[in-house]
Amino acid sequence: FLSDYVESEKENLIDAIESILNDKRDYADARLLQEMCRGERYGIDRLGTVTGVEKLTNQTLYRYYNELLATARIELFYCGSARQDRVETALCSAFAALPRGVVTACEPIRRVAAPAQPRYLTEEMDVTQGKLSMGWRCGTDDVPAMIMANLIFGGTSNAKLFLNVREKMSLCYYASSSYARSKGIMTVSSGIETKDFQKAHDEILHQLELVKQGQWEDWELQGALATMCSSLTSLSDSQGALENYCLGQTAIGAEDTPEDLMAALHQVTPERIRKAAQSCQLDTVFFLKGKEAATC
Repeated sequence: FLSDYVESEKENLIDAIESILNDKRDYADARLLQEMCRGERYGIDRLGTVTGVEKLTNQTLYRYYNELLATARIELFYCGSARQDRVETALCSAFAALPRGVVTACEPIRRVAAPAQPRYLTEEMDVTQGKLSMGWRCGTDDVPAMIMANLIFGGTSNAKLFLNVREKMSLCYYASSSYARSKGIMTVSSGIETKDFQKAHDEILHQLELVKQGQWEDWELQGALATMCSSLTSLSDSQGALENYCLGQTAIGAEDTPEDLMAALHQVTPERIRKAAQSCQLDTVFFLKGKEAATC
């Protein structure tokens, strides 16, 4: 942990953190989570902050490093043809020299209720395309139903956001939604003309209301299910993808295999989807608007 090396890596990390500004879509989505989850660990970007990096020294970094080796939970994933006992023996031997102490238990995932009134935040930059990011708190514990609700709403290219807000009404250059099951948060990312903010905002809410009311065609439901099942089936084509899936499951304390999740999705009823969608409460809206005389 030589000082020169640490200072060099700090500069690289700061460059990576600041580079998010080069992609305004990622920037708007990150700002949404920062504001929506302010005061929560979920609101901290995975790369940290420039201020946090600047405070690091080689001494403090080395202390954190040793603490990590001694107290962090370790999860080992193996994907291959070797017998389990052989893999366990090899890995236990490789990690036997680690200076392990008392392992720090992971903090339980904390869910937060949406405020009584949604929060609206706006930033202005020299961009021609505005970025509208919206976040909801999902109160349901019915994860398979919420996955389906999100897919019908905006999780696929056949979803309501894409077909209606983007294609039919031409209010967005792009519009999609995602659901973070571990945190119970659904977000929408969209690119719009600055002048169309209110129209796009209202129409996105309208499309979610249609899902809450169960107003979708059978082909929308079947298409969403087929898309998700195809994605889960394809996990076995890549060792890395399968390991990432297992790591995600472990992080939230779940043990569902891709096959388990597919089976659960097939059991979801329209009524369960409606109830899951109805648990979504708008929390925060972040709008990155273009300046009137934007040139880039």
